[in-house]
Amino acid sequence: MEEVKDDMPRPRILVALASLFLLAACSRPADSSAVHKPPPVSVEMVTVKPGTILDVLDLVGQLEADESVVVRSETEGIIESVEFQEGDHVDKGALLFRLRDDEQAARLREAEAQLALAADDFERASTLARQGSMSPAEFDSAKSKNEVAKARRDLAKVELDRTRIRAPFDGVLGARKVSPGVRIDSDVDLVRIDSIDRLRLLFTVPEIVVRAVRNDMPLEVKVSPWPEESFPGQVYFVAPSLDTSNRRLLLKAWVPNPDHKLRPGLFATIRLEVSRHENALVVPEAAVAYDANGPFVWRIGAGDVAERVPVELGLRQPGKVEVTSGIAAGDRIVSAGTHKVSAGAQVQKATLVPGSKVAEGEAGRPAAE
Repeated sequence: MEEVKDDMPRPRILVALASLFLLAACSRPADSSAVHKPPPVSVEMVTVKPGTILDVLDLVGQLEADESVVVRSETEGIIESVEFQEGDHVDKGALLFRLRDDEQAARLREAEAQLALAADDFERASTLARQGSMSPAEFDSAKSKNEVAKARRDLAKVELDRTRIRAPFDGVLGARKVSPGVRIDSDVDLVRIDSIDRLRLLFTVPEIVVRAVRNDMPLEVKVSPWPEESFPGQVYFVAPSLDTSNRRLLLKAWVPNPDHKLRPGLFATIRLEVSRHENALVVPEAAVAYDANGPFVWRIGAGDVAERVPVELGLRQPGKVEVTSGIAAGDRIVSAGTHKVSAGAQVQKATLVPGSKVAEGEAGRPAAE
């Protein structure tokens, strides 16, 4: 058998192996015990400060006029004239319609003439009675006739006044239903009048919050014609019992309406303030993380090292939450990027992109009330 020979001499192989060993030795750190620390984690931070947080309910309701009535006549008659323009704002007692009043005016003149005659008879009777020239019975008869004449005069005035149909309260007039010359009675609608300087808001709340509702609770109202505008109001009535058909409690509130923007009949969305916590520790909602043990935040301690701190939560609002225990005012916490943090990790404030709307601390700053 022929022996196979290596192409490379053995001395050359040994030299190559020695070179590789030398290169590996040179590339090894001088101190093999040195450990590389990971770079700081970039997060957004916020300093915990006291603030105000509200507990609110989102509800729906309907606006109604403060006062509203369809005006009708107390007496039968014929419309002589209409004394207003549709849509006018009128004061209480303003004349709206005038009925033909010839008959009532004549009756009043007759009653006044009879009263004048009866008054003269009573004056003479009083003089004779003082002189002892008239019996008490005759004096009483003259006095009675005078009183009857006064009553008839007053009744004639009432009948004449009923031919003048007036506004029952301050308000805005709607469309009139009749024209001059029409015969009417007490069943005929004449015009609608609504008092809208303030409106009445009707809404209900579920039984679960009945304990929290009370008079004078503030609220805000929004309506579809002005979606960006809020109108303040205040509860003035809480029903004494729940509606048994739906287990809800009726509330009523006043909503000022000085510029008459709001109209009766509008559907309203309501934010009802159930409670208010002043000087509460409010943090961004994104700052609170959760695990099997419950909610916690990453507090930034000495050396910018993150520390896991269990917390208890209170009221919530969109984007923020109240912390009732676990942290104190002045603590720095991670407000965004909590998923990147672990216990003992070093953190640093994230570098913001120029022109970004997020400013220092703004990512978790509670919204101003």
